[in-house]
Amino acid sequence: MISAQAEELSAAGTLAPGQLVDDFSMPSAIGGWGQRLAEQRGKPVMLIWLDRCNQCQEELVRYQLLAESYALDQLVAWFIWAPHKNDVPPKMRLPVLLNDQYWSQSWGFNPRPAIMLINKDGVLDHLILGELSGHYDETEKTLAQWMTEQQLQASAENGQ
Repeated sequence: MISAQAEELSAAGTLAPGQLVDDFSMPSAIGGWGQRLAEQRGKPVMLIWLDRCNQCQEELVRYQLLAESYALDQLVAWFIWAPHKNDVPPKMRLPVLLNDQYWSQSWGFNPRPAIMLINKDGVLDHLILGELSGHYDETEKTLAQWMTEQQLQASAENGQ
């Protein structure tokens, strides 16, 4: 069953839960290799979309630690950063990717922050829009429940 929020997002042209997330590739914001979503099929993925982030290092560390706490459960997590003029990318242990305007505009949530939880099949299960500082508790709770569901589903598929 699709939620009222998902229907509202879909009607507004925003990528909504229940929809397949198109494959994308984004370069690293600090040099080196980028990342491609299709290469993560079979694993749960959390995308942390940033907006202007010159002074948000402390907040990002909380999200980084949250994502790292699920690394043994194969959670893949990336920050996606949209620079403004002379902004410097945040220095994090998780990959920081340079936002490709095409995706954020086509998904309809540019330039606001968002958390996307994408299941192993590439379907968006959860989309949390809004300031990261105001949605950390919601993200933590949603991620915990979602990762439990992902593990149960994987166990059922493996016949365990």
